[in-house]
Amino acid sequence: MHIDELREFQRQGVTQDVFGLVMTCRRRFLNAAQLLELRSDAISKLATFGVDAPVDVWPLLGPFNVLTERYATQLFSPQESLLQVPSEKQDEKWGIYFHHILVPQLIASDEVVRNVLRAVRALPSRHPEQAAVALGQHFAEMTLPETRPPWAPEDAVDY
Repeated sequence: MHIDELREFQRQGVTQDVFGLVMTCRRRFLNAAQLLELRSDAISKLATFGVDAPVDVWPLLGPFNVLTERYATQLFSPQESLLQVPSEKQDEKWGIYFHHILVPQLIASDEVVRNVLRAVRALPSRHPEQAAVALGQHFAEMTLPETRPPWAPEDAVDY
């Protein structure tokens, strides 16, 4: 697979990937609110967000493009395609990386969760566009996690 093919694959899946990130942030926020037994109009609105009406992921496309481009330039290896192992195709590696490695790291940050939800107007914000800008900056400067999932067996012996 050529890097341009990976980028095209990422562009084709952008809506689903960003929607998945938004809904994961929504779930994390609602679980925290439930744990603390918080009730408010904002939490009630968030509980129905994405269920009754579609989610506008447009504000998160810029920040998401920062992540996809960083992955393509820093973690993509065209030589891995030479082996042709079906489970290790570059497009599948991106999906595994995004959903199983990157998203769990992103939602571990309270600020990322809040800014994702503010940017798509799921949480009240005076300037939701600034939440998207903050995400783009965070994604540009964060350290990308390794490509192996956290449950990789070699983690047991790497001390």
